[in-house]
Amino acid sequence: MKTVLPQTVSATFVPESDAGVARAESSAGLAAEDIRTAVHSFWERWRCKSVDGFSDAYATSSICFRANSVTAEPAFLGIAQRSREYFHEACIMEMDLGPIEVILLNETTGIAVYTFHFRAVNRAMAAGGKLEAEDMPQGRATQVFCRNGEGKLKILHEHISSASG
Repeated sequence: MKTVLPQTVSATFVPESDAGVARAESSAGLAAEDIRTAVHSFWERWRCKSVDGFSDAYATSSICFRANSVTAEPAFLGIAQRSREYFHEACIMEMDLGPIEVILLNETTGIAVYTFHFRAVNRAMAAGGKLEAEDMPQGRATQVFCRNGEGKLKILHEHISSASG
């Protein structure tokens, strides 16, 4: 199967202001604030441990790189693992997001790039079923969002990593 790429890609970079107020710039129907709202909604679903909500954030065919993974995987595999590790009663999570920079590619697609600090207590580890703490003070995320036929923004691709080892 041959992939055909466009000759040129027109993108609009929309930085978040220092005061945290989004600019009203948009790409014919998709605004930077729409992407930022989708990012905040994604992390709220994490915090609330909503498996259905978390699954709904991703497009059916999305591909992800999770922190510490060496290969890309279908999002549904990452959702299953994250659900087992974090979405049980004993796990307590906190997350702080940095400024969310947005690149609008067209009227339906945009990219969010941001940093975050993620902390979890009692993360369930697969080996032996023991509970561990996790602290990712220098997390980095890139998420590609696309508006589907129903008008919902879904994650097509996600890459999460940590600047600290």
